[in-house]
This record gives sequence, structure tokens and C-alpha cells, in this order.
Amino acid sequence: MPHTATDRFLLRSLRDPEPRLESFDPTEWEALWVKARTHCLTPYLEERWRRSGILERMPPAVAQRFTAARRMNLERNRRLAAHLGVAAAALESAGVPALVVKGLHLAERCYGDLGLRVLYDLDLVIRPEDRARALQTLSGLGYVPFDGLAGPSADLLWSPRDYRWDAEGVFDPERPVLIDLQTQLWPPGWHGFRVRSALDPWSDHRWAELGAARLRVPSDEKLLVELTVHYAFNALEAHARLMHLVDVALLAEVAAATLDWERFLAEADRSRVGRFCFLTLELARAVCDCRIPDEIRGRLQREIPRAVLRWLERSAAAAPLAMDLYARDRSAIYALHWAMASGWRERTEVLGYSLAEPWREAGRARRYGPFARRMAARLVEVTRSAARTRR
Repeated sequence: MPHTATDRFLLRSLRDPEPRLESFDPTEWEALWVKARTHCLTPYLEERWRRSGILERMPPAVAQRFTAARRMNLERNRRLAAHLGVAAAALESAGVPALVVKGLHLAERCYGDLGLRVLYDLDLVIRPEDRARALQTLSGLGYVPFDGLAGPSADLLWSPRDYRWDAEGVFDPERPVLIDLQTQLWPPGWHGFRVRSALDPWSDHRWAELGAARLRVPSDEKLLVELTVHYAFNALEAHARLMHLVDVALLAEVAAATLDWERFLAEADRSRVGRFCFLTLELARAVCDCRIPDEIRGRLQREIPRAVLRWLERSAAAAPLAMDLYARDRSAIYALHWAMASGWRERTEVLGYSLAEPWREAGRARRYGPFARRMAARLVEVTRSAARTRR
């Protein structure tokens, strides 16, 4: 279980319809705010506390802070929806089909309120052959690469303007719009794992309405595969957000009557990502009381290494709350990578990726000076992770 009172209260708030209210001192209320904001849960928690009657029993300043954040987030998402509609329509007019994944589609369908889900960017998936035309089209709308960030399978775009970026501004309606333009949902061979990128979101996609916009979205089965893999990859890097577990739990809930679990399994198997799907679903079960059929859970569990099952037994409720992009435990990251690898061949490839990545990063930045220090530190962390895995 989580170690701090704020974490225990946060976990109860996600699982229980009527969580018990803690009596916190001011520093603990601030810790709760930071944790909720870091994991992008602030407006969602405000709604759950409002429904359960907890919000009115909180210190007024705390309640008002969460309510103001929810109000700002709703206005921000309304503006993002307008930008998304314009961008998607422009792409479609240019002959570039674009799929909307996560984000606003989930807010509308799964959360039932556009203001309850936090967004950092707008995710759009296009076909690889359409990338040049898509970039040209979005450039006509004023979007350019954000800080020069671009890659073979993703481009982060924005309309440049002066803005002071900070963590508290995540709800700010004036925060610049970022578009994450992707040509694949995840890279094959991610971090040395023998995974494929065989999920085809186009073959059975459907149309959804978001305000005045008409958008392409994946089928529920493929969307659930994408959400579970996305969270698992971030969890293995120790910076996953609890919001993404809530996404999984809410999608499983709203689609329960129609979700084809056999198709979900088939898609996961085709890309060799079943163990990653299981990891996320188990964490969502521990944190959000996510419900999946026992037979499906059992079949997925057979793909999981025993070391990962032991880790889940110890840490399923606590580990997701402890993840933080800005304070990552490298030895824990390597331990989970090592535990997740299947067989010595894959372990060797995962280890090779972990040791080679600092060299690749140094080469891209042309900064070979820090390379030796980073490699030495990484070797120390890999050694620690091996000891942790044996425990």
C-alpha cells in the first residue's frame, strides 16, 4: 500500500465511491495538490469529491483551488477542441486522413465531461506516406516544429508565441496548442523488446462527433491496446501518469457491453504486446478497480514473467503513485525492464539498448565529453537493478 496519508487518500479517491476524508496539515494538502497535478487528475478528482460530498468538507481554499483548475481546464479543452477540429478538417481536405487517439475523444466519451481530462497535446495519427503533405498542410495553419523536435515517426508542432511554461500552467486556457503528429502508435523493438508495431487503427475505425467537428477514432479494441501499451511503456520508464490508468478503466467500463475481448487479445498477440497490456490492466485493477473478464486476465497472465508477477504483488497499488518524470529511480527502471524481458535473447537486446542509448544521445548532441560519466553511472544502475530483480 502507499506509504503517505496523501497517497492513501488519493488511492481511495480513485477506487471508492465515498472515500474517507483525511485531516491534513497545510503541507499535506499542498502535497496532495502537487500529486494530483503531476498525475493530471485534478479536475477528475474534483468531480469525484463533489459527487461524494467530500469537496464541501475540505478547507475552502483547497476546494476552491481544485474547482478553479477544473473550470480553467474546461475552457482550455473547449479551445483545444476547436483547434483540433480545424486541423483535422484541413488534413482531410488535403487528402490526409487523420485519426484522433486519447485526449479529447476520451474526455467526451469516457469521462462524460470535456473538462475532466487534462491534455498536454493533441494526438493525431496519419499514414507514413502522408507525413510530408500533413506537415505542409499544418504549416499553412501556422504550425512549426516545437524546439526543432521531429523524428521518423512523430513530429511535435506548435504555433510559436511568447509563453512562460510551468507546471502550474497545465490548466491555462492560454497555454499554446501542441500537436503530436504520429505515423505509428509505438516503435517496433521498443527499448530492445521483441515487440511489433502491427496494430492497424485504420481498418475498422469509426467517426465520432466532438462539438461541431467530425473525427476519425480507432475501434474500442484497438484503442484499448494502444492505451495499455502506452501506459506500460511509460511505467517501465517510471514516468507514467495515473490519468492514463483512469483512461483504461473508464474505457473498459463504458465499452463493457460491446467490447470484443477476443479481438483485443488477437491484436495484442499480433504485436507481441500481451504482457504489456496485462501489466497496465493489473495496475488499473489495483488503482482504479478496473474490471476485465477473469478468463481474459488469466490468458494474459500466462505471458508474464514470474519476476513481474512478484513485483505486481508487492507494488501494484503503490508504484503508480510514486512515478515522477522529474525524480526517476534508474535502478528501478532497469530492474523492471530486465524483469519484463522474456528469455536471454531479449534480455540481451534490452541490456544492449540500455547501454547503447547514452552513446546515441551523445552522438546526436555531439557531446562526447559527458558520455563516459553517463555510461559509468548507467552501469552502476544496471548492477543495482540486477540485485533488485533477484530479490
